[in-house]
Amino acid sequence: MRKPRPIAVPPVRQATAVVLAAALGLHAACVSAAQMPGELGDLGELSLEELGNVDVSAASLLSAGLLDTAASVSAITPRQWQRNGARRMLDALETQPGVLVLPHTSGNQVLAIRGYARSTSYTGVATSWDGVPLNDLFRSGPQFNLPSINLGALSQMQLIEGPGSALYGSDAFHGLLALRGYESDHNQRELSAAGASNGYYEAALRQSAAIGPDARLNVALAANGQPDQDRVAYAIHPVTGRPLQSERENNFQAQTASFKLAGEGQGGLSWFGGLYLHHYDADAFQGSGTRLTGGNDLGWLATRFAMTQAGVRRELERGGSVELKGYYWWVDNDLASNLGTGATPIHRDLWTRQYRTSLQATWRDSMPAWHTAWALSAGQERLGVHSARAEAVTLTGQTLPTTVNPAEGAGRGVRNLTLELNSNWGQRWTAVYGGRYDDYSDFGRHASPRLGLVYHPRPDAALKFLYGQAFRAPSAVEMGGAAGSVLGNPGLKPEVIDSYELVAQRQTARYLAQVTLFRTLWHDGISAVLVPPATLTQYRNVGQNDAYGASGSLQAQWQGWGLDASASYVRSRNAVTGMDYNIFPATMVNIGISHALSDPACLLTLNQRWQSRTDDIPAGDGLPPHPLPRYLRTDVGVERHYSPRLTAYLQLRNLFNRDNRLPSPPSSVGGIPDEHFSLNLRLDYRY
Repeated sequence: MRKPRPIAVPPVRQATAVVLAAALGLHAACVSAAQMPGELGDLGELSLEELGNVDVSAASLLSAGLLDTAASVSAITPRQWQRNGARRMLDALETQPGVLVLPHTSGNQVLAIRGYARSTSYTGVATSWDGVPLNDLFRSGPQFNLPSINLGALSQMQLIEGPGSALYGSDAFHGLLALRGYESDHNQRELSAAGASNGYYEAALRQSAAIGPDARLNVALAANGQPDQDRVAYAIHPVTGRPLQSERENNFQAQTASFKLAGEGQGGLSWFGGLYLHHYDADAFQGSGTRLTGGNDLGWLATRFAMTQAGVRRELERGGSVELKGYYWWVDNDLASNLGTGATPIHRDLWTRQYRTSLQATWRDSMPAWHTAWALSAGQERLGVHSARAEAVTLTGQTLPTTVNPAEGAGRGVRNLTLELNSNWGQRWTAVYGGRYDDYSDFGRHASPRLGLVYHPRPDAALKFLYGQAFRAPSAVEMGGAAGSVLGNPGLKPEVIDSYELVAQRQTARYLAQVTLFRTLWHDGISAVLVPPATLTQYRNVGQNDAYGASGSLQAQWQGWGLDASASYVRSRNAVTGMDYNIFPATMVNIGISHALSDPACLLTLNQRWQSRTDDIPAGDGLPPHPLPRYLRTDVGVERHYSPRLTAYLQLRNLFNRDNRLPSPPSSVGGIPDEHFSLNLRLDYRY
């Protein structure tokens, strides 16, 4: 092990020199652009009108635009996450209002939406990849078991904030993240590469090609990673007062590939199929938290994933369509961490292999006399845990007996029926209503209703009242436990949440604005509860939680200037104990300002992120929490179009090298240090 050393934070004079050098470099990069011909066009991938008209397919079984859908949904494009310098998948969501991206065990990232950040925040947000759900049975946490799908293999993300069980069943509890794999409707080839001053790298190849007159192949190959960062985390144990020090490498490598083939036949018939692969390794990130590790807080992760899906669709002569699709995936996962609460500290590897498969049929049609479009979907799924075993060695090298996790061999069957109806009343009112019925093999049935009323006071504006109910079935590890750390609880029930939202939207050629007020009531919440002697946890339905708040976003363009801003105010608490969820910021503000020079071939960007104070670890997790310094981060960038084929991006991340800390859901005392200053250069080439 390397000798630990503190991270050097440059003094003010050095930081000032960095700022001046950055300003000169950005100015030099764009001076010549102001003299270039103006035929390169607007830098934006989509205009605000086009962005508002994107089909937000994640929020409906029927076609719907942003102003029409009965959900709080946003679409994030590659140009947006490239301008923000996003590196890992969830980085692309950091500026969404009411959303917090948190570091978790072994280098994972998890999403907390509208409060409720806690140790189990890896649950409750469903994730899909080209319509295939990725939530697993063992933990019900796709960001936990399947982290960091490469952005270079994606064409778009759609994020629903709020319940989605009426469409997606269990797991779409706080929200849904829908990933759209790379595809294009015309021939293109793209190469991209990036490197950073801290050794970070990424590369991607994307190609779309016609196969004969009626078929198209879309291929994406992407990789990213970073070498050892030699990060040292310092803290003081809040109970014993002794110093804590962990040297973390924060080394990761990820590779993602997707192969998608689609075509059309005669008689309104179309078909599609795809193969998806992902591999991820992370070394010596934060581990399972101070309480479980005793201070040697390190974790490792290895993931292998493969998925295939196929489907057919037929357009009916009288209107409407029928669709049949199926999928199968498996994932191997090795989650390793140090555990130091017993008499002998150990290094433990938890190996799991899981699968999920489904067959789904959907019928879409309309009733013109009733001004109603509808969709009916029925399907059957099977989830299972092939194996779940723990291997451990002492830190002196002694091998301990392999332990079989109680979840090994667990299986779950789900039959589902979903109905959605969209009814128009005159020119201004639309009602979206329906629900989903699920029949589970291991705990029974559940119905999830949905209602949305949308009023258009004018064609470019909408007022929405939304109600939805979601549930989350307990995972295999929540019910069965985990040897040495979690006691089983086979009597767990699903948790249920009711959500009420009032949304106002306006979309014009110059700006796209949204304001949301929300209230959620969470019943029978599944939480990890400490049991004597305070070294083990057990998942229990601890009662009621509630949250309320407001969020807003504004995207605007005028005379070469651009604004992309969002803000949120969120309060969430355990309604029984009165204890706040103390690691979710009450207030978050993100402001992005861009300016195109006299020619739009060069764009300067400034992004500012601010979060109100939070604590380092969740309250009630066995150790007393302490306040973290206020989070404040400044990023500066330049986007330069050298030709219609070549684009360069330069980002200075955390420009002032602030020692920002993020809360730790698994309770790593002192929080997790955010990235320090780095310079990132990216090139995109189309040919």
